[in-house]
Amino acid sequence: MKRLSGADSFMLGMETSKAYMHTFKVAIIDPSTDPDGWSFERFYEESAKRIHHVPMLRWKYLDSPLGLNHPYWVEDPDFDLHYHIRRVACPPPGDHSALCEFMSAVYSYQLDRDRPLWMEWIVEGLADGKVAIVMLVHHAYVDGVGAAWLMQQFYQTQAGVKADSPPAYHPPPLPSWLTRLGWALRDWPEVMIGNLPKVVLGLWRKSQLERKRKALGLPAHPSAAQMHKTPINVVLSAGRTFVCDSIPLERFTSVSKGLGVTINDVFACCVAGAMRRLLTDLNYDPNTHPLIGGTPFAGQRPPGMEGLGNFATLDYCWVRSDIADPRQRLQASHEANAEMKQHLKEIKEAGADLNAVMQILPPWGITFIRRLIHGKGGSVSFFGNLALSNVPGPKEALYLDHWKIANWFSTGQIIDGTAINITMWSYCGRANVCMLIDREVLKDGWGLFRYFVDELDALGALTNQKENVA
Repeated sequence: MKRLSGADSFMLGMETSKAYMHTFKVAIIDPSTDPDGWSFERFYEESAKRIHHVPMLRWKYLDSPLGLNHPYWVEDPDFDLHYHIRRVACPPPGDHSALCEFMSAVYSYQLDRDRPLWMEWIVEGLADGKVAIVMLVHHAYVDGVGAAWLMQQFYQTQAGVKADSPPAYHPPPLPSWLTRLGWALRDWPEVMIGNLPKVVLGLWRKSQLERKRKALGLPAHPSAAQMHKTPINVVLSAGRTFVCDSIPLERFTSVSKGLGVTINDVFACCVAGAMRRLLTDLNYDPNTHPLIGGTPFAGQRPPGMEGLGNFATLDYCWVRSDIADPRQRLQASHEANAEMKQHLKEIKEAGADLNAVMQILPPWGITFIRRLIHGKGGSVSFFGNLALSNVPGPKEALYLDHWKIANWFSTGQIIDGTAINITMWSYCGRANVCMLIDREVLKDGWGLFRYFVDELDALGALTNQKENVA
């Protein structure tokens, strides 16, 4: 039995029948690297042998009686791998667009809380002979950095590594309601009261930082409370649009080095430019104000928790969709990111980052926040106008036995009020950009993806101009 942290519990508590809190982890396998080719049966056998390297995949959720404490993960005595791994064929013509359309459909599926919170679709029949491993895994288990670590436990950096015989799986019976009630009462002082003084002190320090900024004449740091409602800020429907594709990472590094900014600045600028064009398409004037983006940051993980739990925190930055000129927008994005990093450093030192605050938030408090946001009709959201994330993934190719992982895509979730999530996850020299969107906001996500690429092209042209002048 393991108790969820406040951040893990938040991921469970914010979920509804339309606001799904699972993430996508998508591996594209190249069977041509194996002399024997592809075999679903062999893949299933390998998965069964390796699943103990990712023990959380056999954990199910149990609540804490009366909402007295955070929920629990317990080993599922009825775990059935056959339930979690499904075999399908990609709809014709089996190209990447068809795969994305399939993934859009399967994302719109709430995971069964009576079982471990993940599902894997093995998608065969892709036009180029590759196979997609499309995994839905609930965000309550682990954040992006932890998922990257787990990925490298299941897969290997060398081809042909065979899985050992797995240890026997003999989970204990599920704890009774009364047992869980006893645990909740026993641990309540440590979880709630024990963390309360640190959080209160942290919030006081945070208020002092805000007063200091105001005294220095600095503008207020962006927050979710400052967001303006736009056509992308709605209560979620049940449907999703998902698109993803690869861009050479070198294109981002070239702009970064040539124009003296970070890769994340380039990413943020491209997001802002793409959103500017999307808002125009939706008959909303983007010049009125910048957007506010919710951005997760990796937190410090305790020893032994490398692949478990949510230790990331969240901060906000200005997404400068209000600036038309790409050079000016890049500079403004650089300044916004630098300010956000400094602000995050200050509130972490104060002990008032969101991860710390969530530790004392009881389940009923999370429910209250969720209902409040839902009732506002999209005018407020925990993530701001949109969620954006840039995660560094493995630099070396990974393998499952002799099968090479040719590519890897990953994205987070969207919630009421924040109907767009744009995530960039690097893998082996590729910048893999994923866009998850509420289907009622945008039925075809490829237009927004092309806008993102156009903005990168514009920054590349600026870089070439500077090199030619030099």
